[in-house]
Formats: sequence, structure tokens, C-alpha cells
Amino acid sequence: MEPTPPSTEAAPLAPPATTAARTPLGWAGTIASWILMLAAGVVALGLFAITVGPRFLPYQALIVRSGSMAPAIPTGSIVFYTKKPADQVKVGNIIVFSRPGVPNEKVTHRVFKIGKGPTGRYFITKGDANGSPDDWQVPAVGTGWVAKFHIPSVGYALVDLQSTIGRLLLLIIPALALGAITLYEIWRDRGGGATA
Repeated sequence: MEPTPPSTEAAPLAPPATTAARTPLGWAGTIASWILMLAAGVVALGLFAITVGPRFLPYQALIVRSGSMAPAIPTGSIVFYTKKPADQVKVGNIIVFSRPGVPNEKVTHRVFKIGKGPTGRYFITKGDANGSPDDWQVPAVGTGWVAKFHIPSVGYALVDLQSTIGRLLLLIIPALALGAITLYEIWRDRGGGATA
């Protein structure tokens, strides 16, 4: 009788050890990382919307720095404007224009009245919080920018993020949070007795 050759079948491997159920601290870390990523995404989208978007898309976005349009548009809001021909602007529309005599300063006020003079149509504007109309006349010619909607309070954060310290913090805080999450994951795996 011939000897039977040894079996070449491999013994079945033991099933991999299942990872322990997540602890409340593990869930908190996961939720915190998702919230952090979501917040970073919202901030990045906001910065893109007010800095890059207006260069390529037909809108403007400006941050309101005074309370002259409160309560309709509070200080710190971001206002988004679209172009509109001057002859289609009506009383009650909110427009943005360069302050007469100060071309670098933008003013967001409501059209209070439309007048006609020797040089053509003009707008008399007024801030909602102001007691009387502005002392200037805004020429109603060509196309201008009319407010479509605003987002309250976000402007404060975006102004701060555009500063040097804000940009630095925008890099440091996510890096520290990512490092903390990574260290926690390593610590959790070692503490749970995970083997390679």
C-alpha cells in the first residue's frame, strides 16, 4: 500500500478580529472631523464667492460696513448684486454706487426718488436707517448694480479671514485639528490592542 501524500490544502484562516464597537469618544471625534470639514468648505466657498466669482460671473459681492441700511441689511452682511439697466431701476430698489467725490467708496442705499434734470434722470437715495435722503444725486445712466439678496453677519468673518492673521489661522487651525484627530486614531488603535 502506497503512503498517501500529505494534504496541500491550507488550513482555513481564522476570521479577522472584528474591531471593537466605537466608543462615544470615537463617535465624537468622527462628528467633530465632519463638522470641521463642513465649516472649512463653507468658509472656502464664501471666500470664493466674494473674491473669485465676481471676476468671472455677472454679479458683485460687497460687505456692508455701516448701519445705514439696518434693519433690512445689517452691518457685516454680504450683499450680492446683479446688473440692471438704469431705466429699469425703480423706487424701492437697493443699489450700489460710488459715493460722489469719493470714487473708491461704495454706498448701498435704497432708491428714494427718481428725478429729472437738465443732464437727464437721476436717483435720490436714502439709507433705511437715515432720517433724510442723501445730499447727492446719482446719475441714472447706463447699467448699474441692484441688490438681489444678502447674507447677514458672514461679512465679519470673511473680512477677518482676508487679513494676514486670518489667513494664517485658516491654515493652522485645520492642520492642528487634523493632527489631533490622527493622534487620537493612533492612540485608539494602540489602546484597543490592534495588531498588524
